[in-house]
Amino acid sequence: MAFCKNCGQQINDDAAFCPNCGTTVDNGQQAQQQAPVQPQVMSNNGEPLPNEKGLAWLSYVGLLFLIPLFARKDSEYCKFHVKEGATLFAVDLAYLIVKSILLLIIDLPTRTYYYGFYIHSGIYHVFNVLFSLGYIFLVVVSIMGIVRAATGKKLELPLIGKIPFIKTLMDKIYASINK
Repeated sequence: MAFCKNCGQQINDDAAFCPNCGTTVDNGQQAQQQAPVQPQVMSNNGEPLPNEKGLAWLSYVGLLFLIPLFARKDSEYCKFHVKEGATLFAVDLAYLIVKSILLLIIDLPTRTYYYGFYIHSGIYHVFNVLFSLGYIFLVVVSIMGIVRAATGKKLELPLIGKIPFIKTLMDKIYASINK
């Protein structure tokens, strides 16, 4: 039998609170019960859990990679896909910026003003079509990532998966989140 530190009342060994004053009982057994339980990250056969597959595919839909980043920060499966999705998002953003700047440089000297509207030159339209082919590539890579994440595969994205600096940044973000 133990005694309450606050009021001195006799307490059972398995009690969590003092029956007299309600003070929390501090004993070794209670400390063991309060130890955090580690979530199950993989199923018994090494496959990712279904709820991980359900979140991991969001990594390839723009800024939605933030959802599995915070919701499943302990899952190696989700970490892999978040890193791939963040890299895809960064490449997509860089592509948009470069495309906009180049089209502006191409268009400024050649566009004309006609009855209140700007008329773009033919070279502008040619480059715009070529840049649109690049967007088709990015959409196809995004769909590949979604399919791989939803089916439980951990494969790098073609070309984009080889870019290391975004993955290094994501490792630092994960380290700061897990502190």
